[in-house]
Amino acid sequence: MKIQRTLSESAFLVNESRARRVDISQDRYAQLWVSKATRELWDNFTAKVYPYDAVELGLRNRFFLDTLRLFVRSAKNPVFVNMGAGFTSYPFLVEEPCHYIEVDLEYVIDFKRKQIETWIKNGRMPKRTIDFIPADLCSAGDRKRLQTRFISALADAPSFILLEGITYYLDEAVLHALFEMCAVIQRPGSVLAFDYWDPMIAENPVFLRFKKFCAERFGHKETHYTLFNEEFIHEIQGYTPVEQTDIQKLEQRYTDSDLLKNSFEILPENYVVLQRK
Repeated sequence: MKIQRTLSESAFLVNESRARRVDISQDRYAQLWVSKATRELWDNFTAKVYPYDAVELGLRNRFFLDTLRLFVRSAKNPVFVNMGAGFTSYPFLVEEPCHYIEVDLEYVIDFKRKQIETWIKNGRMPKRTIDFIPADLCSAGDRKRLQTRFISALADAPSFILLEGITYYLDEAVLHALFEMCAVIQRPGSVLAFDYWDPMIAENPVFLRFKKFCAERFGHKETHYTLFNEEFIHEIQGYTPVEQTDIQKLEQRYTDSDLLKNSFEILPENYVVLQRK
């Protein structure tokens, strides 16, 4: 796999975590995106930040995957919209018919589309039809174009919109704008799901090491992350929470281990599934 100049090995770091614990994540295609350089970066990350990233990201993938599978099985003509899709594999892990739409930055979308086309042709991935839409979620203009497109695409279909691993990187104003857009484009009964970090994480030693590592290795000099709690979730207009959980509860649900029991040795992530009223 030849990586484009506009992409770095950090873009594939989460794939190594999902690939290392396929027994949890069930993402048997994550390893396709992983190179020797990615593995070396992952080893460095886990040595300097925390050793449980494979477990945490495996659990996150599994939770969203199971939620998506349940939605697709129970909905008629479902549409799955992955905002900031990155190099996830969800369309290839669901067997039932579904309309898949992935949104990300143009260089990510272009690279992913070409790789997937090659792997489908070579038989390394099953055939799927995916609409790839390049967009910058931080751009008001791009959000407006997405809204116009989705009003038509989702008008007659129940949808599942996922924002995975991005809420804490977006400015709060952008996050509000995205939630407002979702409320406009989704019909009643549709699902909106995302993960988030609570403000209590601010003094967590793993979080502090995470910020330091990202600043030193990836050039992320920003010190601001958008953190919010349950009160914020209940203020999202047009939706009702149907499930709220956290990484420690997911470990209890999907494994027999208790590696994540100490909140100060992990990144204590939270998860929510909302239903459009």
